[in-house]
Amino acid sequence: MTTTTGQGARILVVDDERHLLTALVTALESMGYEAVGETKQSDGLSRLLSWQPDAAIFDLNMPGMNGVELMAQALEIMPDLPVILLTGFGSIDSSVQAMRTGAYDYLTKPFDLNNIDFTLQKALDHHDQKRRFRLLAEATGRIGEFAGIVGQSPAITKVLDSVHAVADTDSTVLITGESGTGKEVIAHAIHASGTRSEKPFITVDCATIPDTLIESELFGHAKGAFTGAHKDRAGHVEAAADGTVFLDEIGEIPLGMQKKLLRFLEEKSFVRVGETRRRMAHARIVAATNRNLFHEVQAGRFREDLYYRLKVIEIGIPPLRERKEDILPLVEWYLSRLNRKLNRKISGISAAAMKLLNEYQWPGNIRELVNLLEQVMTFHNPEMLDVKHFPSSLQTLSAALPAQTFSELKEHVLEEAGRTYFHSLMNHFHGNITKVADYAGINRRHIHRLLHAWGIDPSSFRNN
Repeated sequence: MTTTTGQGARILVVDDERHLLTALVTALESMGYEAVGETKQSDGLSRLLSWQPDAAIFDLNMPGMNGVELMAQALEIMPDLPVILLTGFGSIDSSVQAMRTGAYDYLTKPFDLNNIDFTLQKALDHHDQKRRFRLLAEATGRIGEFAGIVGQSPAITKVLDSVHAVADTDSTVLITGESGTGKEVIAHAIHASGTRSEKPFITVDCATIPDTLIESELFGHAKGAFTGAHKDRAGHVEAAADGTVFLDEIGEIPLGMQKKLLRFLEEKSFVRVGETRRRMAHARIVAATNRNLFHEVQAGRFREDLYYRLKVIEIGIPPLRERKEDILPLVEWYLSRLNRKLNRKISGISAAAMKLLNEYQWPGNIRELVNLLEQVMTFHNPEMLDVKHFPSSLQTLSAALPAQTFSELKEHVLEEAGRTYFHSLMNHFHGNITKVADYAGINRRHIHRLLHAWGIDPSSFRNN
């Protein structure tokens, strides 16, 4: 099954009216979806098994097995499949009832193509975010419900108390912390534990969207607004409806866009690119950053008014080195998970190995811990993990590298300590910028800026 949202996603359509089925499949294909249609419910279920679609559209009123019954069987096969029902005006009440039993939404006949596209985009976003949340939960130590985040340290308990306190409010939340600490999981937890839990949760990675496209991504655009804008498109704040928009790496948003975001936070209004009409949206904004935004304000790179508007409520995620009593529970839980994933039967970890893990500073936080365990367990399958199974670089780096992360040093990039630390990382990873960025807890864009500022050629480290 694909994991993309929007264009390219697989859509299964089941409708006993062949002419309507053909028209809908053709329309979906013209919108960029990969669509397949079936007139028989049994063929639709078979296609579900063999094709693994990203979403399904079922006609509500079909002879034999109706759309609700078909949906029930489909959800037994693919529990997370977003199902949209097609219905006539006279059956709207039945469709609303169907939403209470598992349907994502319904559309009335005759259908409007723009409405179908918009509804599918929301359904696919919702489905993708649920999948993304599960993956993130596994990658940061979350068990079961969000309150089961691994660890009982005072630091993480305080975070969870804050999540409970803000979940049912509409206040904007700013989540701060180093890379790898689980900021996005906390954002999901805020959404999932509040009244918006059944609404969409949409993640926007501000660090990866080009500056020229960030406004369109957030607020949408009109057809012809710029090259490539072939049709009207709703932005994330509109698609989220009454749900949550998570702005990851908010510190990367350019200054010009910050003013428009501020206005949205103050008025809940926005204008699509290429339009003049002001629209309203009521999505909650949760933002996150591994930067010190107060320093960014002082440096003139971030608006002060936006900073204070974002941090109505601030939740700081502690780095792993400040909650070391949680390392053993994390290791034990991941041993269990990775044993299943890698077909291993490792029963535990020696006291000497745990001492090494506790002494290490974990600049990459939980993400680094998980990656280390998976690396070790991929190449070793002892009854118990010991120091000898860990890479020698772990002990070398633990002794040689400063405890502080590069995200702290980057505020003083011209200082010799930061330069020395950067060189040690480039040497250790042989100039591999992606590995340096992951280890240091900053994005690749910052690495390239430093290389340019210091006149460093990454290829010079590749043979070290």
